[in-house]
Amino acid sequence: MTAISSTRQEDGGVRWLMLGIISLGFISLTLNWFDVATAFGLIGTEFKVGLPSLSYLISLFIVGYGVAHIPGGMLATKIGMKRTLVLGLVVQGLAGIMSGLSYSYLELEWFRAICGIGGSAFIAVGFAAVVVWFRQGEVSLALGLSGGAAFSAGAAFALYIWIYLQNATSWHTSLVLAGVFELIVAAVTALWFRTPAGAPALAGARFDSQALAASVSSRDLWLYGLALLGGYGAYFTTSQLFTTYATADRHFDPSMAGLLSALIVLAGVPGGLLGGYWADRSRNLKAFVVGALLACAVGLVLIPVVPTGALWVVGIGIGFFLIFGFAAWSSVPSRVSRIRHEYVGTATGLMLTLAAVGGFFIPIIFGHLVAHTSFDTGWVFLAIVTVAFALIGLAGRNATGDAPEPALVPASYAAGPAGPRSAEEAI
Repeated sequence: MTAISSTRQEDGGVRWLMLGIISLGFISLTLNWFDVATAFGLIGTEFKVGLPSLSYLISLFIVGYGVAHIPGGMLATKIGMKRTLVLGLVVQGLAGIMSGLSYSYLELEWFRAICGIGGSAFIAVGFAAVVVWFRQGEVSLALGLSGGAAFSAGAAFALYIWIYLQNATSWHTSLVLAGVFELIVAAVTALWFRTPAGAPALAGARFDSQALAASVSSRDLWLYGLALLGGYGAYFTTSQLFTTYATADRHFDPSMAGLLSALIVLAGVPGGLLGGYWADRSRNLKAFVVGALLACAVGLVLIPVVPTGALWVVGIGIGFFLIFGFAAWSSVPSRVSRIRHEYVGTATGLMLTLAAVGGFFIPIIFGHLVAHTSFDTGWVFLAIVTVAFALIGLAGRNATGDAPEPALVPASYAAGPAGPRSAEEAI
């Protein structure tokens, strides 16, 4: 027990540094995700495509992003958490560079999908890395800082700062530079990230299909994953197409429209911090998740009817509440389903895959609705699907206890190259 206590003390001294490294990864991930939205106008002009085609670029990223979540978690179990994090960053960074070097719409489509695959491998394992380091407490806050605040900061950089970079160079160059930044973050992760001492299975473990089945069969993973489906798609549609709406329908100057879009995602920084902080102090995760999604739906339905000046308040509110609830949502595998650390990546991947279904279909439907009716119809549609799926979350359970230490795994589980581990070694 003395060895375990000293291990935990050591972990406490470096866990915030590890959180910082993972947060850098989240920033680079969303920078390479949202930067293409900043260039929609220029891409449309260069390749002679309209809003429906541009909305496909959002969905194609989500295709790669959605299909690779679960394989990414499984890969982390096999080759280790650190290698998978680095691999995901490298794949997305290279695909981001190639997106910038694309000189046909078809090329750009392919590389956006590959970009999503790399981001997918990183993000599910990134959440698991945070859970591993903060298993003794403050897990929702840490998830809010990384998957909420850092995630939002990267998107805000892409939607606003990258406008100036793009204007100073070209949309091609701006995408290349975002990819290069992610490769630098991959190098930082390779050099300095590590998993906690006393958890050798996180460096790579014998694959156990029984343990995997136990990890993804939790009813709550499915319920909470489906609950976010509508809001997830609505959030990415709003954040990436709000600039187009603000300039076309509300006659914003392009720079002001970009600032508004950036503030929508930047509102996730305080949203993630406050949502994570309060979720750590409550077992009622259901209220955080469902309540936040309903608040987002109210904001969406107000977009067509509020005065132009009020769009700032409504947009910022949508961004705040989505990430506010996301901090609690991302702690479901550890706090509700009690998934073991080695399988948190796969469990989180399942939830993200379910949510990504909305991220794929909803922008496409929105783009076609707007093209054939109006933006107003599109916003109402987003509000309806957000509410419809959010209500599924009411059937989910709340946190089972204050300590986030996962426990769900078959008794026969024996992970790691060294063979079976004792209960103390598994802590």
